[in-house]
Amino acid sequence: MPDPIQFDALDALATGAVGDPGQRAFYLQARNEAAQLTVLVEKQQIAMFATEVVAFLDRIADEYPEDGVVLPPSTAELREPTVPLFRARLIGLGFDPDRELVLIELREHAEDDDPDDEVGLDDEVGLDGDESGHVARIYATRPQVRAVAARGAQVVASGRPTCDLCELPMDPAGHRCPRWN
Repeated sequence: MPDPIQFDALDALATGAVGDPGQRAFYLQARNEAAQLTVLVEKQQIAMFATEVVAFLDRIADEYPEDGVVLPPSTAELREPTVPLFRARLIGLGFDPDRELVLIELREHAEDDDPDDEVGLDDEVGLDGDESGHVARIYATRPQVRAVAARGAQVVASGRPTCDLCELPMDPAGHRCPRWN
């Protein structure tokens, strides 16, 4: 297994999508002076992250008050190139009270993945061919995390509109609603 990737002292934490609605690829990105880490994620992961991270920060705010700094969502936009190191199957949250930084842990393989299982069509192998899985630990400030959550919610909402009847996404070319059958 490769050593965990650790990002401290971030210049930026970002999220976004590349491509046309319905064909977009979603990314989470961390940058500092020396390096940039881009990880491929699912749209649902970004949506859940945006919701859960705000709830997480609100829960710890009583014990660890925030300083009131607010970053606009525009500070959390992706920067090219968006070449991912791996696809995140699991995203975890934590808080380092000594440094007052939020930990975002991205794992290529979920802990219940069994490396001895036969590889099926739905199984994923790291983009670099390494089956042992990458782990990235990103330490960010609470304003950076709140900005990326707001940006993530914007990116998810900017996709295809949903059908009022079936709540499935509608393509620009048309939509065959199952409710009309």
